[in-house]
Parts: sequence; structure tokens; C-alpha cells
Amino acid sequence: MGFSDCWVLDRCGVKATVITSGLVAELFPDTLKEAKRRGHEVASHHWDQSVHPYEYKTAEEEREAILKSIAAIEKAAGERPLGYMSPGPRPSPYTLKLSASLGFKWNGDYGDSDVPYIIDVAGNRLVSVGYVRPAYSDNDILTLGLAGALEQLKDEFDAHYEEAERHPMKFRYAVHNFNGGRPGAAKVLENFLQYVKSHPGVWFCRCIDIAQYWLEQAKAG
Repeated sequence: MGFSDCWVLDRCGVKATVITSGLVAELFPDTLKEAKRRGHEVASHHWDQSVHPYEYKTAEEEREAILKSIAAIEKAAGERPLGYMSPGPRPSPYTLKLSASLGFKWNGDYGDSDVPYIIDVAGNRLVSVGYVRPAYSDNDILTLGLAGALEQLKDEFDAHYEEAERHPMKFRYAVHNFNGGRPGAAKVLENFLQYVKSHPGVWFCRCIDIAQYWLEQAKAG
């Protein structure tokens, strides 16, 4: 999420989840401190993008990288991250168990459901919020041009909104600061958010809000 997107979210009164690597937190701590100050969630995206979890030879190697990211993010943002998504996302066979054992509340690695769901990992509950699906990332739609990208988002949202009359639906739009954070693409985001806000009954939430809601509902029922 670039600075243009921060201004857009402020103008629209929307809070988001900022997924960042530990290396970014170490190199640019003020950006995460500012994101936290504005009310956005800061989550872990592993240590950096040079190694995907499935490339590690042991679970301990992956665990050390995640711990390193947690420490850097907590130092920068002033709060321990409660969400995790591997780079890609491309989790390893160990990622889910590590996420649960390290105290994360949600995981974004799995896109196998249109709605969030709870995963029981050796007695620890994680909420799978899924990355992008259903919906898009800026990489998916900006090749359509700015006008085409906006129409694609609006048409897709309309379909989800109609489907939500029958059962809950989730819609995500993922923005990369080097792509969707540019001024023109940020304007697409602003126009889309204003369009969505014109529809009653839509909940704008961070990933941690989804996770806490699902966990509370499971506990109550």
C-alpha cells in the first residue's frame, strides 16, 4: 500500500490490512508506524521475498525467518502482528502449524473458500481469510487500463453483492505499493471504494476484524 492509497483510505474512512515483510519493517519502520497510527492492521509477509517457505529444508529454518519478521514488525509498528501470509502466497508443509504455534490469529495462504473459515491446528484455532480470491489484486486488473480496471472491480463486486443476499460473501482487493499505489491506480481504488460505499450493508474490515469475528462466533455457537 503506497502513500497515495493511504490518503485514499483516509478520505474514504476505510481501514485496511498492510502485509509487510520483516525486511521492509527493518528498512522503512516509519511507514509501518504511520500505517498503525492511521488505524490499519500490520501483518507479517515473512522475512523477505528472496526465499519462499517451501524452499526451506527444515521447519526450524522457516520458523526462524518468521520470528525475525515478527520482531522487526513489532519494533516498527509497536505491536506484534496477528496475521501471516507467506510470500506468493506459497506455504510449505510446515507453515500452517508454525503460524498457529507462533500465535497468529489468521492466515492468508489458502484460497479454497469464498468465505473465511476456522482451521484447528493441534488445538490452536486459525482463521483462513484467503488471499485475493474471491476478487483481485492490482496485478490482475491494471493491464485492462484504469477505466477497465474500475469496471472489472465494479462488475465483480455487483456479482458478490447479489450473491450475498443468499449467504455471506467476502471481497478483497489487494494493492501493491509499486503498482496499485501509483496515482492513477490509487484513483481507481478511491472510485471503487466510493461505489461500494453507496451500497448498504457492506462491512469494510481488516483481516484481523474478520478473524476476531469468526472466532467469537465459533466460541458463542
